[in-house]
Amino acid sequence: MGSDADELDGYERANVYEDGTVVRISVRRTSDAAYPSGWRYTFHYGSLSPSEETLEDGTICRYDNAHEDTKRHEFHVALDPDPEIIDFPGIEALYDRFWNTIPKPKFGPPTED
Repeated sequence: MGSDADELDGYERANVYEDGTVVRISVRRTSDAAYPSGWRYTFHYGSLSPSEETLEDGTICRYDNAHEDTKRHEFHVALDPDPEIIDFPGIEALYDRFWNTIPKPKFGPPTED
């Protein structure tokens, strides 16, 4: 079961794991024209120490829309330096997709943090 959009608005959390990986999530509603979806988000899973198995910044995988107005929604994955352009399924569906992509347990609902 996913979180709803109201719960995700303003949600930020990071968790560092004993294996040297990290999950960072940041989600905000916005009326900025640079984000036509109405959301600015990053769902990031990576390593604290970049290696030959990550992107240069330690990313293992990341969904973001940092340049939504020009590049749209992106999925970055190690070892491919070129992100995949994805269709935006809605913030709740993308949040769930992220957790289904990575090998870490889902954080509790945003309202419990």
